[in-house]
Amino acid sequence: DGHRAGALVGDIRANFKRDVRERTSFDLNELIREALSLARGDLEKHAIVVEAEPNRQVRDVTGNRGQVQQVLLNLITNAIDSMAAKKEPRILSVRSEANGGDRVTVSVADTGPGISAQDADRIFNPLFTTKSDGMGMGLSICRAIVEAHEGRLWFVPNAPQGTVFQFTLRAAGSPPTAD
Repeated sequence: DGHRAGALVGDIRANFKRDVRERTSFDLNELIREALSLARGDLEKHAIVVEAEPNRQVRDVTGNRGQVQQVLLNLITNAIDSMAAKKEPRILSVRSEANGGDRVTVSVADTGPGISAQDADRIFNPLFTTKSDGMGMGLSICRAIVEAHEGRLWFVPNAPQGTVFQFTLRAAGSPPTAD
């Protein structure tokens, strides 16, 4: 199963890298607003407070808008799931910020229980899930999409509780990195 999942993620990663036709320049703040709007029903259902102010200093980014939206939606949905069963506070924070002259960093922070130390090394592995109904493909696919966009996806603990997932994208107009 592990080998099949690894091969599947490898195929997905290769498809994302080959799919350069669909790469354009787009407003990341607008994409964040759209992703939050798509998740609004679940956010309201679980009484989650959203903190997301557009960062006007962030340049447009280059990439496949639909794929980046899927990454955002997956991270937002995971954050909602992690906070759904806990008591308050339930706060989702989605931010973008300039990262040097050629990168933009997106952060999706929650106040859920966080990721346990035993799960930390496996969280991006295909078929690994902490959800009872999860398939274990979401974060590995997200990482494949971000890496195909010449970026990086990682997480850190949120203070005082929860998790912050962050990923980088190339700012529009900056040269691509060499493979």
